[in-house]
Amino acid sequence: IFMANLRVAVCDDEPMDLVQTTMLIQQYDAGKSFDILSYTRAVDLLKTAAEKPFDIVLLDIEMETPNGYEIAKKLVILPSPPVIIFVTKSSAYTLKGYGIALRYLQKPLDRVSFEEALDASVHEAIAHRLYFTSEDKTVALPLREILYIEMYGHYAVVHTKTSEYRFRSTLKEIQAKLPQGYFALPHKSILVNFDHVRSASKTEIKMDNNDIIPISRRRHQEFSDAFFRFLGR
Repeated sequence: IFMANLRVAVCDDEPMDLVQTTMLIQQYDAGKSFDILSYTRAVDLLKTAAEKPFDIVLLDIEMETPNGYEIAKKLVILPSPPVIIFVTKSSAYTLKGYGIALRYLQKPLDRVSFEEALDASVHEAIAHRLYFTSEDKTVALPLREILYIEMYGHYAVVHTKTSEYRFRSTLKEIQAKLPQGYFALPHKSILVNFDHVRSASKTEIKMDNNDIIPISRRRHQEFSDAFFRFLGR
């Protein structure tokens, strides 16, 4: 499994449980590609996540208020929400956690179930990013931050609200890395993220950052169909 450099947080107010969960993650991460941070208070985890997002968070539920479940509800509405795994002694939260956590693990932790949960979380975290090398740096850009991608020959320029990244790639290579149904071509050399389309007419698209992107006559119908499918999903 391709790990990437993922930021992983563990939060548990039981010191021994915190150490055990952290050790299991370290054993799983044989390639030392995770940046692992441990917390005994959920509020401290939330504060860090708001400043620098985590990819995966393992959260104990039964903690002092705010408990893990309450913090998870706040984590999932952050601009870059993490994949959440609940770790708990009780089964009372199983149904409540549905829709917030990707997995639910009961203590004492079973290593096989734990590694399966991490496998699923890593896949989920990686699926929501575009990986490329720009200016000799590997960039793992969350897909939600991409407004649109412009192609110039064998180069791509990724536009976000705050930055632009240029790297060598073909349109085909980029399309293969993106999830179906979220990006489309209004023009032969521009890929647009539907999440950031503010409005669309027959001839142009207005993006969240006010950039205007032309829609070619040849692609108008195909683009419109794809956009309406996205809106109706």
